[in-house]
Amino acid sequence: MATPGIRLLDEQTIGKIAAGEVVERPASVAKELLENALDAGAGRVAITIANGGNDLIEVADDGRGMAETDLEVALQRHGTSKLRRFDDLLTLSSLGFRGEALPSIAAVSALAIRTRERSAAVGSAVEVTFGEVGPVRAVAAPVGTTVSVRDLFGNVPVRRKFLRQSATEGGYIVRAVSAYAAAYPGVAISLTVDGRRGFASDGAGDPVAAATAIWGPEVGSAALPLAPLDEAAAVPGVSVTGWVGAPSVTRSHRNGIVLFVNGRWVQNRALSFALEETYHSLLMVGRHPVAVVRVRLDPALVDVNVHPTKAEVKFVDERAACRAVQRATHAALAGAPRDGLPTMRLGTSGGDVPQQSDLAMGLPRPVFPGATAGDREEPASRGGADADAAHPSGVPVLRVLGQVGGTYIIAEGPEGMYLIDQHAAHERVMYERILAQLAARAVDRQPLLDPLLVELGPEELAIWERSAAELSEIGFEIEAFDEGTVAVRAIPALVRGVNVAERLRLILRELAEGGAGDSWLDSVAISAACHTSIRAGQVLSLAEMRELVAELERSRQPRACGHGRPTMLHLAQHELERQFSRR
Repeated sequence: MATPGIRLLDEQTIGKIAAGEVVERPASVAKELLENALDAGAGRVAITIANGGNDLIEVADDGRGMAETDLEVALQRHGTSKLRRFDDLLTLSSLGFRGEALPSIAAVSALAIRTRERSAAVGSAVEVTFGEVGPVRAVAAPVGTTVSVRDLFGNVPVRRKFLRQSATEGGYIVRAVSAYAAAYPGVAISLTVDGRRGFASDGAGDPVAAATAIWGPEVGSAALPLAPLDEAAAVPGVSVTGWVGAPSVTRSHRNGIVLFVNGRWVQNRALSFALEETYHSLLMVGRHPVAVVRVRLDPALVDVNVHPTKAEVKFVDERAACRAVQRATHAALAGAPRDGLPTMRLGTSGGDVPQQSDLAMGLPRPVFPGATAGDREEPASRGGADADAAHPSGVPVLRVLGQVGGTYIIAEGPEGMYLIDQHAAHERVMYERILAQLAARAVDRQPLLDPLLVELGPEELAIWERSAAELSEIGFEIEAFDEGTVAVRAIPALVRGVNVAERLRLILRELAEGGAGDSWLDSVAISAACHTSIRAGQVLSLAEMRELVAELERSRQPRACGHGRPTMLHLAQHELERQFSRR
């Protein structure tokens, strides 16, 4: 059989193929049109969708608009006002630049554009039906541009088959529009879904207000602004703005992490990892923070032309960008004047589910309202003149009242009652002690008079061999003794008074399951802190409980153990009053 000759494709086929790269789904259309509106300097953008974007995607803005001649060129492939030559990519400040979006969308939909420049008396309009461009005509139109896309993929049925249900596709659009609304708080962006208002930001420029409008007060109240760092902490050439969420608000997925680079919404594993690493030991395993992080750097140091939908970028120095994100996030978390503690709400249907509630901290007030002078002696002896205020960590000075079940410490604070998990609390204290000693390179060891022989199973032995150096760094001195046996010659001074053999095996077993830290040394430190801490069910004296709570108050991150479990629950004063019908 003869080989078919090489032929040039017709324009419609070329358009459909090109559209396959740029227009993946309805959300791609909404994103491209929204970016065009932002590039046009819009102060207000209204997005309307119907049936998940399959039937309608309309984006109306009050930007600069287009002249009639520009409208004609905009519908031609590679027609753009952003570039003149390839080197312009090095100084690119706009979101669009290829001139592919409108022609690609027009190739697979029924597209209509209505636009007017501020200086023009009348506007211009054009309709394109699956690549067939109609005449440009003069129309009455407000300043700005309105683009309507209907019957998406109507001429490519196979593409429609691969789309998900309209609710899912609509969800993708909501996510994209929400991301831009959060990252551009100075632009009023609204979204209407099937005739119902989804959300509307006010465009006042407040990132926290925008977050509240988009995701509700739970996220807005937990948003911690990313403030500019001082010269010593800042990474030269990289600025980071936006906000990160307090550890009290988390998600089971990473969709809550929104990253922008030079104004462009991107997916970048390195930046996401750098952000999440800062939350290490603050979140439980499987939970992820919420954040809107905007990274800005010299356009010449980032390549935006590496992905058909511009969803990915490449950095000349990715580590510098990651360092900047980590430092800004760390400063926001460390300097937050408020922090959410899980708050117990009694009498809820379906069981008592811990909710998240912020504590008002740092305001001068009596230590324990209504307490007698004698009641105040214990916290005053710890906090002195500053006992009225919260500790720098955000936890108030607490008065220990007792213990429940040999596991939970009951304490009173300015805002009500606290239940403290003694094991999780002691684990946090031990973990920070180990980290402090590691940082100071001054780990205290307690030599044993006689070596302690510990038999290990094959898996435990393999983990010990891998972890020998890290165990040594935190204070253990262990060497091979016989087949399947190791000799412990010294232990960390912090862990005296425990069953060393049992705790060592527990540490090794946890490490065998992967550990909980960002590095192997950190995993070893977390495991050691966990398995050398006070156990649940261990009865403590009042003095021991007071000392533990005082140590927890002095911790840098007192609200979670090294594994991310909460150390305390809060039963607010007003909740107690409500339960006893006092309000």
